[in-house]
Amino acid sequence: MDKLKYTTYLAGPIEHATKDEMINPREDITKELYGYKEVGIYDPIKQESEKVGKESGEQVKYIQGLKKAGRYEQFFHNMWSIWFGQINENSDIIQVLQHLRMTKHIHGNTKAEFNCWGDAEAVVRSDFIIVYLPDTKTVGTHWELFLAALFRIPAYVILPDRSKTEANSTMLFGVMLSGGEVFYKIKDCTDHIKEKYNLVK
Repeated sequence: MDKLKYTTYLAGPIEHATKDEMINPREDITKELYGYKEVGIYDPIKQESEKVGKESGEQVKYIQGLKKAGRYEQFFHNMWSIWFGQINENSDIIQVLQHLRMTKHIHGNTKAEFNCWGDAEAVVRSDFIIVYLPDTKTVGTHWELFLAALFRIPAYVILPDRSKTEANSTMLFGVMLSGGEVFYKIKDCTDHIKEKYNLVK
């Protein structure tokens, strides 16, 4: 399998976003980076739907349905699969994430592996993450940004609805801690990435 030169994760609201809000920004980012074969793009919308066996974008209703039905054991297993993929549920999460980060540095990544990863693994095995962060309620996106900050993985955050000075201070600190930057438009962000990482088609 061909090793990827760069891997990125597409973070953004899922649970409290409409289907279009979930999918469209990720598709726009993917289109901007299309043809750059050295970059592997992990899209959680597609990967999460496969893990729970639902159509892309429909996994949210399924997970919410498990909560409403009080099926919390099944809810936990599905959420574990989304976040941690095939990793054993009794694992020491911190040690595992550190190991996965080292695995990325030692062995690299291939696109074929994406189906086995959970979202947390995809973040820590990324070279940078792209975060689309509108004024929509989200928790998972902030978890991903926090993981990136802890591992000093640059987070390139797109704020379509507010300025950098209006942004949440802790979120902005996380971006700075990660070594990332803030943008207001998808194209400005992807153009920066193409230049910074010397991407060529």
